[in-house]
Amino acid sequence: MKILFVYRNPAMGYSIGKVFYPIEREMKNNCQVDSIKLPCSNYSITSLWKNVRSLIHKLKDEKYDIVHITGTEHYLLPFLTSYNTIITVHDLGFYTEQKKSLKLLGKYLLWIKSLSYAKYVTFISDFSQQEALKLVHLSRHSVVYNPISSEFQPSLKEFNEKCPRILHIGTKPNKNLFNTIEALKDLSCRLRIIGKLSEAEKEHLQKNHIDYSNAYNLSDQEIIQEYQQCDIVNFPSLYEGFGMPILEGQSIGRVVITSNISPMKDIAKDTAILVNPTDVNSIRNGYKRAIELHDLYVERGYKNIKRFSVETITNEYKKIYELIR
Repeated sequence: MKILFVYRNPAMGYSIGKVFYPIEREMKNNCQVDSIKLPCSNYSITSLWKNVRSLIHKLKDEKYDIVHITGTEHYLLPFLTSYNTIITVHDLGFYTEQKKSLKLLGKYLLWIKSLSYAKYVTFISDFSQQEALKLVHLSRHSVVYNPISSEFQPSLKEFNEKCPRILHIGTKPNKNLFNTIEALKDLSCRLRIIGKLSEAEKEHLQKNHIDYSNAYNLSDQEIIQEYQQCDIVNFPSLYEGFGMPILEGQSIGRVVITSNISPMKDIAKDTAILVNPTDVNSIRNGYKRAIELHDLYVERGYKNIKRFSVETITNEYKKIYELIR
């Protein structure tokens, strides 16, 4: 079986590559595998067309049994109806969180309706799948989780009960930093924030007298080091397509606090401390539980990540490839 993985331009971010590069490497053990990174990194009409032409040119040069679009480039699908195409949908927040407008109609046609042209659609969580099915009819689809990279390995660290280091990754509004800050007020801890802070966030940190430090634009290895240095991974997100920090933290061997909403509660189940992300008191109580029960949740986390191994996820994709080829 010969497979082509289609990636967006790396300038748009490496998050999807981080998910699929391990799958691609694992797939090479018993399949012929090739990949293409699209040339344009914006969504102007000219750039979209250049990306379409680049992929079509690639497909004319060689014959592939499967063309797997790894995410976001849904607009390619209407041009690939003669191929065995599979696309992985990560989340639809770019559409569902926008107000109705002519621009939104364009997004619907290019990124939502276009999914119906795929031979098969996978979603990284049941939450993302349900979001899509409310918007477009799909004949063949299923959930295939993201794998956890083997780069994230257990790293022993004595838990600092008196003043735990709390790692918060991301500063976009959905990452819920403002509620985190309020929940940590008067608690003895050090907050480590990864992501560029706004002036409003800095003011809120100072107003609540939070002991914090900040970094951004970190390398993959530096991110792993941040997990290794922390005591608690803080992820009370308001919206996600999946929630990789849950698995990354658990793989390193850290207690994770996350939201009691989908998809986070589905990824973590009872292996992380679940809190109401809109309730400051619930988040605060989560920190207290993390300090009291950290050993229990670390052990639960190690068991949870077995569901998300690269080998397990790759085998699920292989079964789908065989189904549609």
